[in-house]
Amino acid sequence: MAAPDMTPSPSQLSALLKGLSVLEAVMSNDRLSDLSRATGLSYSTVHRILADLAEGGWVYQDEDRRYHPGRKMHAIAGLLRDDAEIVRQARPHMERLRQRTGMTVHLGVVHADEVVYAAKLDGYGSYRMLSRVGGSVPLYSTSIGKAVLAQFSDEEVQQILQRTGMRQITPGTHRTLGSLLADLDATRKRGWAIDEGENEVGLRCVGASIVDAGGRAFGGVSVSALEFEMPNSRLAPVAADVTEAAREISASLSAA
Repeated sequence: MAAPDMTPSPSQLSALLKGLSVLEAVMSNDRLSDLSRATGLSYSTVHRILADLAEGGWVYQDEDRRYHPGRKMHAIAGLLRDDAEIVRQARPHMERLRQRTGMTVHLGVVHADEVVYAAKLDGYGSYRMLSRVGGSVPLYSTSIGKAVLAQFSDEEVQQILQRTGMRQITPGTHRTLGSLLADLDATRKRGWAIDEGENEVGLRCVGASIVDAGGRAFGGVSVSALEFEMPNSRLAPVAADVTEAAREISASLSAA
């Protein structure tokens, strides 16, 4: 039996190219009228394509009816980055952060709805964390992951968790979407995230997101220590050091 012909038809190719054209235009336009103008397609055609892209997670629409790149676009952007180059640019800032805090420093990049540790510098204490470079951890149970999730809308966060679920890793892990969303709201307001033993019992971690030249979060940097080594009295200065490191890494990557 002859193999079926998998060659796309001219109409399928045309639809694909139109979709890609709209997807490219969303990177620099957010209004339907602007997207129609940028692509040369009619309002109705662009609106239909956007509806399909939104259903697939490629774009999303905010409360002001503006369109933005969705989670799948961010995931692909992350895969296209050279993690080795990210580590090279980030390492001096990570070293400085470890010197300031004495704590374990992690650099994480988001791939496929998880945080993948791209680099790790052990702290000066005797305790060694279980984490390893190349290992992956959930977004919802880590300070880096929550710092990234805080950059997304609540609707996008819900979509991500519908795919990943919310497995309870420790007694401190968030069990409900409402609890996590409240945490993310607090994260947005203060500018950094905290993990209270949510991924590893007895540890406290503070993280901040790192962003690309377009201001989109694709990973983060964090410090981790035993709970008694990071009491509440140390949170503010440690968080200031972490957020400064995140800004410095973001700036270095944008300038590279």
